[in-house]
Amino acid sequence: MTLQERHFDYVLGPNQDGRLANVAAGAEFDDVILQLDKDAPFLLRGRAVRHAYSALLTQTGLQFLKTKWTGPNNDFRQQDLILESLQMAYFGQGANPKPIFPQIYYPAGSTLRVHLRNTGAGALTNLTFYFRGVKLFPPGTVPAYTYPPKFAGLTFSYPFTVLAMGTETRYNQVWINKTDADFVLRAGQAGPVQVGIQRVTLAEVFFRLKDHQYKPFSNDFVHIDILFGAGNMPGTIPIGPVPAFGPPIGTGPPLPGLFYPEIYVPKNEQLFYDVQRTDPAGNVNVPFNFIGAKVFQK
Repeated sequence: MTLQERHFDYVLGPNQDGRLANVAAGAEFDDVILQLDKDAPFLLRGRAVRHAYSALLTQTGLQFLKTKWTGPNNDFRQQDLILESLQMAYFGQGANPKPIFPQIYYPAGSTLRVHLRNTGAGALTNLTFYFRGVKLFPPGTVPAYTYPPKFAGLTFSYPFTVLAMGTETRYNQVWINKTDADFVLRAGQAGPVQVGIQRVTLAEVFFRLKDHQYKPFSNDFVHIDILFGAGNMPGTIPIGPVPAFGPPIGTGPPLPGLFYPEIYVPKNEQLFYDVQRTDPAGNVNVPFNFIGAKVFQK
């Protein structure tokens, strides 16, 4: 039987283990547990890590984070703790998740265990790990719209804005596809925010996408720098132990965050999404852009 793949992002952060809200200098945890959902097995294909921006919009200290993590049988996939900066470019941020190949199969309801150590001199605030891949469902278990037998395609983008107030969560916002054609969602972008002639950087904005039945594509909110690549992602990636800071190369508008597999939305169909903002700046309209193609049945 061919199983149906559905895009999914697992988040392991303070909402899953409260100790990640503040990982003190020198702290070491060997039992940070990500409990996978019981509705479907999961194929891990990529990952990323971040912590909350400082007042200067940096993530200083992330370069001193060492980790190792397990497969589905509590089997570590690294011999010892390894610096995250040596495992992936830009810590997987900016829509550049670290590829996991070959993919790792986790049965439904299994656990993924992370062992971590903060070898730096400062605390890591709201340390969060992201595990990207797909859930596997038997055909017909969840909605799986697809292309008609004959069709024409047209590259298309849907821009929309969300009013984000400081420290607020907006649930079940509605996005509606137009009535003229189906739409295939393949990628997304977020930001930048423009207030008059000034460009505003939003430090802590998170997004959770859902299908028309409110079934989410992640277990928790995903930071927009991770999910979308963020068009104005600030230059906050620490490089080296000093450190210097530089922007992830090739991210932002030229490299949007990808949804895989693509999400097929029939004409006039809805998607829902939640937006959370935890930085206290004033009210702004946050721009988002769904990128893909229109599908016209012939």
